[in-house]
Amino acid sequence: MTRYRHRAGELLVHADDCAALGPELARFGYHPAGAAGTLRRFTGTRPVPEVLAALREPHRAGPNHLFGADRIIWGDLRPRPTDKDLTPVPAGDIRHWAGVIDTGIVLREGRPHEFLGGRVRYDPEDTVRVVRGEDGNPAGSAGHGTFVAGVVLKQVGPAVGVRMKGVVDEQSGDTEDLAVANALDDLREEGITLINMSFSGETFEDTPPKAIEAALQRLSPDTVVVASAGNRGMRQRVYPAGIRPAPTVPGQVDDEHALVLPVGSADSSLTPRVADFSNFGPWIAAYADGVDVVGPYFHAGYPGQPPQEVPKFNGYAVWSGTSFSAAVVTGRIAAVMATGKSARDAAGEVLGAAGRITVFDVNGSSEVPHVQGN
Repeated sequence: MTRYRHRAGELLVHADDCAALGPELARFGYHPAGAAGTLRRFTGTRPVPEVLAALREPHRAGPNHLFGADRIIWGDLRPRPTDKDLTPVPAGDIRHWAGVIDTGIVLREGRPHEFLGGRVRYDPEDTVRVVRGEDGNPAGSAGHGTFVAGVVLKQVGPAVGVRMKGVVDEQSGDTEDLAVANALDDLREEGITLINMSFSGETFEDTPPKAIEAALQRLSPDTVVVASAGNRGMRQRVYPAGIRPAPTVPGQVDDEHALVLPVGSADSSLTPRVADFSNFGPWIAAYADGVDVVGPYFHAGYPGQPPQEVPKFNGYAVWSGTSFSAAVVTGRIAAVMATGKSARDAAGEVLGAAGRITVFDVNGSSEVPHVQGN
């Protein structure tokens, strides 16, 4: 069984490689079936891992990888009710937009959550329906995008808004390589230079996902992409967070392409430390508060609970995960951008002014930026 997850019967090939690789793929029953940017989609019936293992040059083709918010919906890191809430901030003259690629926005009576109010922008396809279980409670990941957007907006004033791109499936919590790439292209065309991606996954032979990597290369060099490092408590690099070297490594900053910041979770309940669930390692650029984060979640009284359980869901929840650590960093960068700085300069200021968290690894200890959230 492969460790990476992918769309069955689909391979991605760069347009420049199609002439050479197409005939070989045809022998395995794979044929062109559409394009996205510089990539071509090939479809067939034989299992993708089997085809890749048989290709003479397997790295010239790649799976259409699937990414998700691991452990966040059905696993150990579930949203929990809280007696805390947040005071909505009315929208001002919004001059800066942070892009969020996620599940989309949940609407109730045609409106987003009151905390988001007029500070979130979306198209009809960026809204999400709530998948309900037999008990009537949410059975999927629909609330994830609203929560992430809310955590971003907690960090900023009324001049910053969130531009939501809904690509993560509300039931499975999955999103594919190509869908993320298309969302990145859309945000680029809208002139958005700060983007949050709170999902992750492993890839074929630990290589960057082809479509997302190509879309990142199309972004302007002053763009910053903040990505969650994953919730499996492991050292292994995951994607899309791991596509580029961490900017804290001397000599590895790439000024010709967008900057990707992989963010892990810190537990600040006592002395700040890496959260037990957070991925870690030298590839991570920063850690941010990610344990029991308060954010908007559906509406008061939903999800339903047994009468004896308190507190009740009050329209907000506490949730843990690197998804929300990434949102904290995105929000902090957006707040600095509102003072007139570029996304890249704002990211440098946020990480430079952050405290430090000690990370212990097989090679000893290191000090990594620790960004605190509101």
